Amino acid sequence: MSASYVRNLIRLFFSLVFIYSILFSFASASHPHPPVVSPAAETELICHTNNPAECYPKVFSATEEFQIVHDDQDLPPGLHVQLDVQTGRKQAKLYNPDEENPALAGLPVDQGVVVVDPEPPQDADPRIRPGAPAYEPVGMVKAPQEKNEEFSKALETIKKSSKRSQSVDPSALDEALQLLDELSHDMYYGLQIAEDAEAVRSLFCLLLRREEAKGEGRPFAEQADFLASSVLSATVGNNVPALTAIEKSWYSITGKQCKGDSRPINQELFHRLAPTSEPGTKQESEESEIIRLHISVISGLLKSPKIRAEFLENDGMQSFLEILLRDGEAWGSRKTKVAQIVSDTFLDEDFGATLGLWPRKQQADASICAESGPRSLDDECWEYHLAKISQGAGAPEWSEHLLSLIRRTQVSGSRSEAPPTHNEL
Repeated sequence: MSASYVRNLIRLFFSLVFIYSILFSFASASHPHPPVVSPAAETELICHTNNPAECYPKVFSATEEFQIVHDDQDLPPGLHVQLDVQTGRKQAKLYNPDEENPALAGLPVDQGVVVVDPEPPQDADPRIRPGAPAYEPVGMVKAPQEKNEEFSKALETIKKSSKRSQSVDPSALDEALQLLDELSHDMYYGLQIAEDAEAVRSLFCLLLRREEAKGEGRPFAEQADFLASSVLSATVGNNVPALTAIEKSWYSITGKQCKGDSRPINQELFHRLAPTSEPGTKQESEESEIIRLHISVISGLLKSPKIRAEFLENDGMQSFLEILLRDGEAWGSRKTKVAQIVSDTFLDEDFGATLGLWPRKQQADASICAESGPRSLDDECWEYHLAKISQGAGAPEWSEHLLSLIRRTQVSGSRSEAPPTHNEL
């Protein structure tokens, strides 16, 4: 091969390389690559200045490294957030559950079980140290800012009225009773009356002056026995300290006789509950009014356990039953009141009754009570009489309710007294 032939081959090779380079450059120029541009912002930006470089997205965009979180940025859930309590600066990044906190390195790890001792059971009855003062549910009764100056004078007038050696002007007695009637509804003055045993005894004597009241010719509401009943009822009604004070002095108050009476006050008070007048007479109408006064006073007194026990011992429930057996319009409201007292005091626990005190006997068969007729007034015949009263379309509402309560107590009483049964083997 000659040298000229080799040189021609070399020239041809370089010519081809040159032509290829030109063609490649032309192709690159006619089909250029798309330029690299910044991604468009898809989230809302927060800008506090006109400098775009200081803007940041409203929703924090987390990475694997901690970044500062601005106060007005929203943090998506599930991030690892750190707060510098010294500066208040907040940082956040993507949460990595396998990452260890270097600040906790070297600290001991306790995997023991902690046993918590249960609290000791509290005693059902709290222990009260010896000599501690008794609990007073109503607290101390405070005196009014301005005391009534006539109150003491009225009490003295009342006390003089029951003394055999002294006489009191009727008008002065009326004024004293009217003043006490107004003030006795106040807990303070009610307690002051109750703590004066002589004044309470005098009020009971005025209540029992039924013969004098008939001949005075004044309206019934202005007579001494009516006002005395109103004062006593208001004194013990919803006034626990006053009732407690009367209970403490009960025997000294009611163990004495009033002027003209043959029996002590307590016996007169309980036995005069029983009606004695002939039905349909004027005396019956007057008697029903007087018995109403006694019922009003006894209603409050029966809240005392001591007075309640004495009432039962003096056949007070027989007097109540005699009132319930009376016919006529004059006794309608009296019978309703007596039924309520019996229910609330002895039979209906929902209204504060103390169960088991009465009836003191199991109810007898109706035939036994029918033989004695209307005079069968003992405890065992209440069911018989109430069953007769509750019959018919015009029976009073209280009769059926009272009858159901008595039957309920008899069922519970028979269960408690039933002897234990023994199963045969």
